[in-house]
Amino acid sequence: MDSLYLWLKFVHVVAAVVSVGGFLALTVLNARIARAGEPAAAAALGQQSEVFGRTVLGPAMGILLIAGVWMAGQFGIPFTDLWIVWGLVGFVLFVLLGVVGLGRAGAELGEVARTAGANDPRVDALRQRMSLLGWLSLLVLLSVIWAMVLKPTL
Repeated sequence: MDSLYLWLKFVHVVAAVVSVGGFLALTVLNARIARAGEPAAAAALGQQSEVFGRTVLGPAMGILLIAGVWMAGQFGIPFTDLWIVWGLVGFVLFVLLGVVGLGRAGAELGEVARTAGANDPRVDALRQRMSLLGWLSLLVLLSVIWAMVLKPTL
């Protein structure tokens, strides 16, 4: 097998592990903080999640996409194969749900939690939205992993 392909595959898999593992960790931490009901902790986690997303998850997702597209293009894997299409669509869905949706909800939660009272319903609503977006994003990522491993066809 071509060594470039193997290196690209290695980089692609490492980026997937960092992306999915990091996102799973953030989702679990957000769920735990939401149950604890501590506005200060929610605000701190919201800020740190944004930084982690920008400095770790974002670059890892970019590397994941670049390595995957490079492998497919360099080694003649058709971009019309179902598993490739599934991966690209899943990537876009994840960006919309997990990056845009969660990013906005997290920023809003950080702002609201700093000024909210102990039982402010806005905090609970934002936590629920973040939890839902987080778990939906993870399902999308898991479906992409499934497609990458099993490579379904029509």
